[in-house]
Amino acid sequence: MRERVNRVAMGLMGVCLALMAATACAASPAPQEATLRQLLQQPEGAIDLARAKIAIDRVVDPSIDSVATLRLVEQWAAKARARFPVGASNKVKMDLLISTMYESGPWNDHRPFSYDYSDPFGQNVKKSLLSTYLATRKGQCVIMPIAFLVIGQRLGLPLTITTAPHHLIVKYGDEEQGQWTNFEATSGLFHPDSGYEQSMNISPEATRNGIYLRPFTQHETVAVFATASLLPYYRGRKQSERMLAVTDLILKANPKDVDAMTIRGDAYYLLIEQRFKSKYPKAEQIPMNLRAEYLDYSRQNNAWYEKAEALGWRQWGPKEKQQYLQHFNSMKAKS
Repeated sequence: MRERVNRVAMGLMGVCLALMAATACAASPAPQEATLRQLLQQPEGAIDLARAKIAIDRVVDPSIDSVATLRLVEQWAAKARARFPVGASNKVKMDLLISTMYESGPWNDHRPFSYDYSDPFGQNVKKSLLSTYLATRKGQCVIMPIAFLVIGQRLGLPLTITTAPHHLIVKYGDEEQGQWTNFEATSGLFHPDSGYEQSMNISPEATRNGIYLRPFTQHETVAVFATASLLPYYRGRKQSERMLAVTDLILKANPKDVDAMTIRGDAYYLLIEQRFKSKYPKAEQIPMNLRAEYLDYSRQNNAWYEKAEALGWRQWGPKEKQQYLQHFNSMKAKS
């Protein structure tokens, strides 16, 4: 059986600029999974998303100062709030939060947040951490919408998050239009669903199955925080058991998380590499008493990719990677 692995684009990497200008092998419970489990057990609608993001980030980097990072979130919310006129509508507040973060002015010491062009494929997990982004004011399309969301929550704005292929997007509950609209945190602009569907080649099947562009619940939002930073961290360290344990929690919170599905498939591929291919280069060399285990891992690997594909997910190939790099370099030159 031929195994599959996504070597071009793993999960949510922050690479899209298209709209800019067996649990049998799961590890025993560990503090890392306990953090995510506890966050997901909080009541829907009562989750402090900033605290949740920081807690997940501290699994990746325990040296993060939670109090200091939360203080920065509060300070940015206060900077925007200080500019709100009396009786401001949500639309006015939204516009002022956008300008506070992205337009140079005294409210941000003339140091607005901007896109980070130093990491084309978003491989540096540290750059997906809230503390890093607030310190550097440089980010990509994973952390930029997350930061906007958690600051906006402090201001009472009707915001949530959603996904597109390898991309996160803020959803704003527009009171004037009476519907959700997409705020692109990498550019500070608004776009309709159709814009993302066209530019990111989102299939009608994917839209119909709701794997992209639908507004997330708070539990789904916390789960995508883990998909965006915790899973790439574990994969980079080849911790397949941790990947299985975390994707189990993520997929219970959001059964349509296709990125978590493919990373779960990758976890089984890593198990095959670690337990079999490193010792037995050819499948026929695997001892008979181990073949059932090998075949189970291989089936699981393929099954999770097939499940994601059945919902409308598509894997990048060399052509898509090259097209993205050309677009990335073009945008970098213009910036």
